[in-house]
Amino acid sequence: MRLDSTHARTSKAEKLALIGALCVIVILLLPSVNMVKTLLIQSGFVSLHQDSKEKAMQLVSDVVRAPLNWAMADSDLPLLKIDIKYQDWLLLEKDRDTAFTHGQIPEQRSEVAGSVFFENKKLKATIRLQGDMLDHVAAFNRWSLRVELKQKQALFSARRFSLLSSNVRIHQGPMLFSETLKLAGFDIITPTYRPVKVVINGQNWGVMMFEQAFSQDMLATNNRTEGMIVRLDLHQQTASENLQLQRVLKPRVIQRNTVLKNASLSKQRQIALALLSDFLDGRRTASDVFDVKRLGQYLATVDVWGAWHALTWNNWRWYYNPHTAKLEPIQSDVAVTPAEHHWLMQPPSNDFLISKQMLADPRVKHAYNQALQTLKRQFSRGELLAKLSERQQRFIQRIHASAPLVNTFNLALLEKQLHCIENGYLDEPCQNIQPMDSALHRHMTSMVAQRSWDLVSGFTKSSGISEVTIRNPDSQSLEIKGISGVNKFDLQFPLENINAQLPVMLTAGSELTFSLPQELTQVEVTAGLSGKKKARFTFIENIQPLSFIPRPTQHLNLKKYPFIEVAEGHWKIKTGHWTIDDYIVSTDDIDLVIDAGTHLTFTEGSGLMIFGGVMLKGELEAPIVITRAENASYWAGISVFNKNSRLGSSITHTQLSHASSPKLGLWQPRGSAYFIGGKVNIDGLKISDNYSEDALNIINGDVTISRLSIRNALSDAFDCDFCTGSVSNSAFNDVGARSGGDGIDVSGSNLKISGTHFTNIRDKAISAGERSQLAVYDSQFSRVNFALVAKDDSTIVGSKLTVMDVNHYALMSYSKKPYFGPAKMDISEFTCKDVGCGQKMVSQIGSMLSVNDKQITPQPLSVKGLYQTVMKSDKPK
Repeated sequence: MRLDSTHARTSKAEKLALIGALCVIVILLLPSVNMVKTLLIQSGFVSLHQDSKEKAMQLVSDVVRAPLNWAMADSDLPLLKIDIKYQDWLLLEKDRDTAFTHGQIPEQRSEVAGSVFFENKKLKATIRLQGDMLDHVAAFNRWSLRVELKQKQALFSARRFSLLSSNVRIHQGPMLFSETLKLAGFDIITPTYRPVKVVINGQNWGVMMFEQAFSQDMLATNNRTEGMIVRLDLHQQTASENLQLQRVLKPRVIQRNTVLKNASLSKQRQIALALLSDFLDGRRTASDVFDVKRLGQYLATVDVWGAWHALTWNNWRWYYNPHTAKLEPIQSDVAVTPAEHHWLMQPPSNDFLISKQMLADPRVKHAYNQALQTLKRQFSRGELLAKLSERQQRFIQRIHASAPLVNTFNLALLEKQLHCIENGYLDEPCQNIQPMDSALHRHMTSMVAQRSWDLVSGFTKSSGISEVTIRNPDSQSLEIKGISGVNKFDLQFPLENINAQLPVMLTAGSELTFSLPQELTQVEVTAGLSGKKKARFTFIENIQPLSFIPRPTQHLNLKKYPFIEVAEGHWKIKTGHWTIDDYIVSTDDIDLVIDAGTHLTFTEGSGLMIFGGVMLKGELEAPIVITRAENASYWAGISVFNKNSRLGSSITHTQLSHASSPKLGLWQPRGSAYFIGGKVNIDGLKISDNYSEDALNIINGDVTISRLSIRNALSDAFDCDFCTGSVSNSAFNDVGARSGGDGIDVSGSNLKISGTHFTNIRDKAISAGERSQLAVYDSQFSRVNFALVAKDDSTIVGSKLTVMDVNHYALMSYSKKPYFGPAKMDISEFTCKDVGCGQKMVSQIGSMLSVNDKQITPQPLSVKGLYQTVMKSDKPK
């Protein structure tokens, strides 16, 4: 008997696999192929191959493993139960049927009432179908649903979210992309994306993906100041005979009506839309419109993942940062795939017009290259791949209960892609990698912006003529419903003569001018395009959207101020008594140095904006004094943009008084001393009699503060958002002259506060919100409305604290914003010298408060009632 064989033997397992593969191929050719395909897709099958035989073999292999994947799935997931009345459910079914008839989900779709049950809570909601394409509703169940919770309730830090079948986002793909950003240290806004179990009207829909919607909730949970999210709509497109495709793109903000009802957000909206329009039209460079560092990081990560889908014009989302007046990218529908033949492509950012125009800016390209190097270092150490692999395994184990065919991504391809990008696809492993397949997406060859009517309209006043001109650049008619005016005392003018002529339809391409009373300083126009909801738009006298934005000046002549010595990389103000009567904006990367003993006075409206660091070198016996000029009510303060986090500002023995924040165009920051980013070291700064919302305002700063004194603050004394560091041996006195004034107000920050006194505080002495972590020691509070307040998933720990003369509550923990959740406070060695102190410590149900090792019993607390009464804000606008 021969032990070798003259022909290859086929084992039993191979025979079964071959038969199974043939069966699959036959099934895929049958008329019922759509049903089979849908079942496979919903179960998590993603083909990793191009060859039909390899596809079939993979399918058989995946099916064989599926029972084990299903049995080993992690079933410990949050459970959401949703109830929708039968008649309302029929409306959703009707929209689904319409989608199958027309090939996509209708733009105008039914929104129905429903209830969401989670952890013994019943949350009222509105629900509609989510998405555009049929993959969102193709299956028998697990349709994509958009849910908006009512009454300011939230789940997983979101009031608005979608429930999706995981195949719509290619399962673990968005998670792997966002984790790559986080592990690389790239601070890019990403929506929450997590698996949950869903039951609808008693029917088990299995595991679905909970995806946070683009909203203020998402901004807050990503450590961003309230702002807005901008996207693009297609206004028009044309194709020439040689297939050149031109698109007219219209920027708009998400949740427009909510934005327009907020005066501050309404101003920001105009800046954001005007900036993006200028970029699309080629009037502004990418580095002038976008946050260069974050944009470079996002584009680099997109290229490494081959996430071309994120670069299509309709998938871009940007956050408008109100501090920098720049747009930041948001992770949106990256659609990464585990299939090597789709994943590995030459950088898709080179193929899309928008990203090409971004990378044509040398500063963006430099940030992009730096980000690639950061990713390369992370991969070379092995830590990033190991952590991604661990998180991938944990994630797919959770979705295997409903999608047991889901495979893992071969994460080693990330390293290959990085290597090929760096080497220009010239060496052996990379030569077969091609540019993006043109069949995947039809690229536009040119683009222009369609501007909203309010961006090209305006309120002007000159030579005794006051008028508002409304222009309609749109292709639809504009209905002008009403106009009112406001004077400098905030008194309303109804303008009866003008309104007697309204409403009026302004046809496409036309304009209309109305004469106005001279005393008006702003005009409010209620209008909207035909068929759209009418809203109120505000126009301020002689101010266009981009009248002023915070940018370094290109050329600055300081001959008028010989006391400012200009050298390479810095300006120096030598010792003396000097007056400045301009609002001076520095060139880029400039450090301002002021010597000890210098006295600076500013006329009304004048101030400083520095793009670099400031070194105020006052001494105890020779402090720096900065204040208003003799005949000025106030000056415009100092704003500092520490663009490079390694650079910083240092302030010693400086007195700053009678300052307001700059009111320049529609960009209106809050602080009279205003620092954005970088390190801020303060020792001996005294701020008094400010006229701004915040006396000292620091954003994204690494702070070391000692001997800070703030007195007679109009509203908040020190506001620190997304800061880390310490405050010691400081004093806050007479805060909130107008009302709504906190001593220290922090959001998303981690601070240690020690040896600090708070006296005569009209609101909260210390307020910790939005997941802040505060340690407070050896401090005293007297004549305050509230001493320490922890809210919205913040934690305060402290000891050796003394309070007296507290009007309302000494210690409080509660939730104001449900998408953050309850708060915690643990105070030891606490002394309260007031009568009835036991009644001045309160914790809302769900939050925690411990005082001197004793738990304060949580109780129902009307937070809304608090903010409508004793905590009601009346901050200056």
